[in-house]
Amino acid sequence: MNTLRRFFFTLMAAGLTASPALRAQTPPTNATGNRAATDEAIQLSEFTVKESTDTPYIASESITGTRVATKIADLPYAVSVITSEFMNDFDIFSLTDDLNGVAASLNNVSDEGTYSLRGLTTNNNFYLRNGFYRLGMVDRVNTDRIEVIKGPNAALYGATNPAGMINIVSKAPKPQPYQDLTLTLGPYGRHRVEFNVNQPLGSVGGVSFYNLLSVQGTNANTPAAAPASSQNRIVDDTLAAKFKDGSTLTAEYEWSQVNVVPGYSASIPFESLADGKTLTAVMRPDLVNFNQDGPNAYKNRSSYSAYLTYEKRYNSIWSSRVNGYWYRRPEIQFNVSSSSTFNPFTSTFPARSVQMDELNQDGGAFQIDTLAQYALLDGRVKSRTLFTVDYSQNWRMREVWGYNTKLYSVPALSIANPDYTVPPFSAFNIVTRYDKTRADTLGFFVSQQMRALNDRLISFISLRHDDVTYNFNFGDQFNTGGSKPGSLKTAGQVLHYKSRAWSPAVGVNYKLTKNVAYYTSYSQSFAPQLQVAKLGTPPLNNERAKGFDYGFKFGLLDSKLQFTAGGFYIDRTGVKATVKDPVTGLTDTVAAGSQNAKGCEIEGSWRASNNLTVLANYSYTNAKITYNGTAVTDVGQVPAGVPTDQAFLAVAYRFTGALSGLSWHPSVNYTGVSLPNSTQTDVTRNIDAPSNVIVNMGVSYAWKQEDGHLKHTIRLSVKNLLNRDYQTPGGNLGLGRGFYFAYSLNH
Repeated sequence: MNTLRRFFFTLMAAGLTASPALRAQTPPTNATGNRAATDEAIQLSEFTVKESTDTPYIASESITGTRVATKIADLPYAVSVITSEFMNDFDIFSLTDDLNGVAASLNNVSDEGTYSLRGLTTNNNFYLRNGFYRLGMVDRVNTDRIEVIKGPNAALYGATNPAGMINIVSKAPKPQPYQDLTLTLGPYGRHRVEFNVNQPLGSVGGVSFYNLLSVQGTNANTPAAAPASSQNRIVDDTLAAKFKDGSTLTAEYEWSQVNVVPGYSASIPFESLADGKTLTAVMRPDLVNFNQDGPNAYKNRSSYSAYLTYEKRYNSIWSSRVNGYWYRRPEIQFNVSSSSTFNPFTSTFPARSVQMDELNQDGGAFQIDTLAQYALLDGRVKSRTLFTVDYSQNWRMREVWGYNTKLYSVPALSIANPDYTVPPFSAFNIVTRYDKTRADTLGFFVSQQMRALNDRLISFISLRHDDVTYNFNFGDQFNTGGSKPGSLKTAGQVLHYKSRAWSPAVGVNYKLTKNVAYYTSYSQSFAPQLQVAKLGTPPLNNERAKGFDYGFKFGLLDSKLQFTAGGFYIDRTGVKATVKDPVTGLTDTVAAGSQNAKGCEIEGSWRASNNLTVLANYSYTNAKITYNGTAVTDVGQVPAGVPTDQAFLAVAYRFTGALSGLSWHPSVNYTGVSLPNSTQTDVTRNIDAPSNVIVNMGVSYAWKQEDGHLKHTIRLSVKNLLNRDYQTPGGNLGLGRGFYFAYSLNH
């Protein structure tokens, strides 16, 4: 990491000083000839989206789609934005199943960094946070908005899910001081406290400082029959400085931790035959809450991250942003894995797999964005040129220990009299896996945006190149059983190779009328095979994807009714697959699998009045596996956990008159049929998760004290109001009716 740190600080210094030609430019002046001034604490730059205070659920701009703040209505593809106000009012605490369907085609969301979009997933389980690599662990307390860019267009950030990317935008200090405190009580003993303290700190030498502190703590149990619980903690502090020339420097440090005592797996077990191995089509949802892990299991994750951002507008043409990022994410778990097989003849789950598992990940990155805005052809064409260079280094170390199976045994688990006996911790001293991997990525991105015909025609063209260097150090693996426990099983190896990728994109947005625009785009993306690499697997080529987006964007009723209606077509190639040589009969792992996804989406908002706001979306996805090597029966199958269609409706109504202060927040989420085990080779392949409709309801009341400085809010909400039994697209059993009560104090 020393090389990375030196490289990082050198480039940060270069970006902060910029070039003499740029620094020589003077800022724009006003009509009196004086330097233009602003009362804003932190001047918005071309890299910062504007907030909408009167419609807090509706975002008009996005930064994720182009790396520069751009109106969503002007983009040549679909972008969904979920605001912090929406997350608060509709009780979305983190990135979990609660987000399924909230953005069109989004499902299977988890706090581990996994999700699927438009029927596709990828082997790289991560989000973005402020444009940087993020391994899950996201909470609303320090999140300003969640932006979802659809399709391979997301490759402007480098490696990406072939169907799009989630970018978490963190909260930033604001000009006005405020303090928010929220206490929430929920089902299964949930106790949650969160608060934000935003405060201007004054000026030193003409430099103004502002600070935002965000803290969150949650304790909760789970529905497991035996004690199981989780603890979640977050502390985030962001300091912003505004200089006399209008430039800003923002530093953020975040620490989060999740400690879990397992015991609840929402996956529904299947019954087996008498042999205890062969699955049948009988499902046992009644055993979902049975604790298979026991009191000794645990999973502890932490995350440390720091961000440093400098933004400056040099004149009416040139602007720049320099970003730096560092993270560390240690994890250790004593894992007793849950089984999906239940033997009804013996009333037991099979002997459990027990191991000690340590996973440490760390790295850093920097980005330098240089933006030029200028006019051509006597002002008839407005142009934006963005050039970006970025570098990242990501380390991943995983060590797994097993025990001597000749000395210790783990019994099958009886549901009548569970025996959670496991070997002592000291027995886990046989290394069964030791991997150290490193990926260095150097990327260049250039984009050109041009507006013509009085801004009716907006064209986009971009090209990104990534040069990735991989270093894999696979350690020796040892036997836990057999004739010689602890003997060498597989000798380690060292791999070093490079991969490169070009990711072009082109798009057009044309205003057919003042209120209707047609958009279309073509883009390519890539995803490296780093995350699936393991001992014995040869280097594989990148996954690739190419896709089309097309449709119409509407802004009707004086832009109070805004929605996008469009379609998509994506080809995914280079998926990891197993093939067999017809001559030798030997199998090999290759990057040759392929999938296709196509469908349509409609997503929008309607501000019917000052009191009523409606958000809605519908998506239909036709995703298929088109080739999967020797798994020939997978061809034509829907990828696992992909619902046929989804729909979402949310309403926010604020009462006036005698009921002033009262708000109503109902939502309805429809999920179509999915096949959670579509790629299995047993009878579970064709067992579906039926379609379901889940209704949530919330009501809140807010009032101010007589002095007007303190605002109180109480909120009662019910998730799964009708207490429906349902399965998620991934085949997990959904939670039953749950009541949440919250009290908020704002100053």
